[in-house]
Amino acid sequence: MSLKYTAEEIERRWLVDITEIGLLADLPVRQIEDRYLRSTGLRLRKVLAAGSPTTYKLGKKYGKSTLLSEPVVSVYLTESEYAVLSALPATAASKARYTLRGGSLDIYRSPRPGFAVFEVEFAAEAEAGAYTPPAFTREEITGNASYSGFALSIATAVD
Repeated sequence: MSLKYTAEEIERRWLVDITEIGLLADLPVRQIEDRYLRSTGLRLRKVLAAGSPTTYKLGKKYGKSTLLSEPVVSVYLTESEYAVLSALPATAASKARYTLRGGSLDIYRSPRPGFAVFEVEFAAEAEAGAYTPPAFTREEITGNASYSGFALSIATAVD
């Protein structure tokens, strides 16, 4: 599906055996706070990284157009715009996102402390299909909605 102003996000995701990764202290990391606005398909995101300005975004995913591809759109916000939108009822999730092995390792702080997912984004579906994940990955969860950020956030409704 092609929607005006969207980009196709092509990604694969896996559950992780965190004990097989090793030390994370030397890896680049960002702290991510997500708010999934109730009764919408919108995600409000705050990204904090040492030495970088805080980033605020409003995003929407439109549902899978193929097993690996999904149209998405993001709008960058000011801090004051973020503050206005963050007052809306939402569910929440927070995680540390480490950069490693050409992908991202998300380790959740809430609502499931220690829950870990590895994901890789690709330029094309053929590239995604040919990818061999690292040994620390376990079950592939690409396309499994029960492991989406929104699904994980449901345990933390905030008003």
